[in-house]
Amino acid sequence: MSDRVMLVLIGGRSAVPAIAGVLHFLDEIDRIKFLLCRGDQYLQFQKNIERVIKNERKNLLCDNETDVKSVDPSKFDEVYSSVKKLCEGVENLKYVNLTTVPQTMAISVYSYVQENYKDTLVFSVNTDQSQIIPLAFKKEAVSFKKQITVENYVAMCGFNIFRNKLTYESKIEIAKYIVEHLEISKKILSVIRSSAGNGDSIKAPRGFRINEKDFTDLGILASELEVFLNKLESYAIIHQLEISNQRISFKIEKKEDYAFLAGEWLEVFVYVSAKECEFDSVEMGVEIDNYRGEIDVFCLKNANAMICECKTGGKLSSDDLSVLGSKAEKLGGNYCVKLFITSEFKVGEDFINKAKNNRVVIVSGNELIRISEILAKEMQSPTHSRR
Repeated sequence: MSDRVMLVLIGGRSAVPAIAGVLHFLDEIDRIKFLLCRGDQYLQFQKNIERVIKNERKNLLCDNETDVKSVDPSKFDEVYSSVKKLCEGVENLKYVNLTTVPQTMAISVYSYVQENYKDTLVFSVNTDQSQIIPLAFKKEAVSFKKQITVENYVAMCGFNIFRNKLTYESKIEIAKYIVEHLEISKKILSVIRSSAGNGDSIKAPRGFRINEKDFTDLGILASELEVFLNKLESYAIIHQLEISNQRISFKIEKKEDYAFLAGEWLEVFVYVSAKECEFDSVEMGVEIDNYRGEIDVFCLKNANAMICECKTGGKLSSDDLSVLGSKAEKLGGNYCVKLFITSEFKVGEDFINKAKNNRVVIVSGNELIRISEILAKEMQSPTHSRR
């Protein structure tokens, strides 16, 4: 019985459409062949795709000597001859993915396939709508059916995850509480952070002694403060809480608990909200090799990526947008949806305009309560289309 073969064309700025098409039909093929636009970038795309696919199907056949060819995509005859050579001896060419390559290359391959393989399904991938589009009359588009993990997606982009944070399962409810009482929470947490020198971390364990006036000067009632601090103690974020003689004292036992109060509560909240959207894969605090910094929340559905930068406190800077953009560039470019999520209630017009120019969606403190809805919408129908 002859091998069932898929031919994948690789070009453009992202490997996402290619991997999505392969994964969709992965259980229906035995061998994969690649026709690439000439260039080191596309050779790397091909290696990354093959690596991910073989993690999913270790017995999938692909010989780099006979199943991979590179061409000048602008030369119709060269492309035609190369695909003819690739398909020598192939009796059962089941699928051809034309997505992302230049028009001349796509038409040349399409012409060859139509002349020689009448039953082959030629298709493109619509990443915006997570669909396979058959390039044939009266063939309906179908939704992606194969899930991949954040780890696989990162591998497809040529990286490895070398660290990702614990999911803070024990802190989920307190993160939700902070958002539900965001105006008061922000003020109280700002005082605690100020008492610790405004750093993102502390040497733990550490005791805190703060004047009640530091809180009440921000318009916080003593009763509101007591309820909030008791809530933190009930979730073991702080310990040995004492409120007496207008002095507040407590202890933070672990540096992770301070980091949570200093801002990671927002990451936890966004992470949990993304999990509720039932995406294929969600990770928090992802760090990748050969890159400084982390992706606060990384979401994946139908091979479509969305990354979230979470920021609490402090002035918003255009540098924040540049950092987010540089992360996305390594993870699919404009195929990777970017959200900048802040606890600030008001975001300046200049920052909003810069975000639009950088194809970044801003989510402010006022919108946090409906973040699940926003995440689901941006994943399915992003404000800035994947292209």
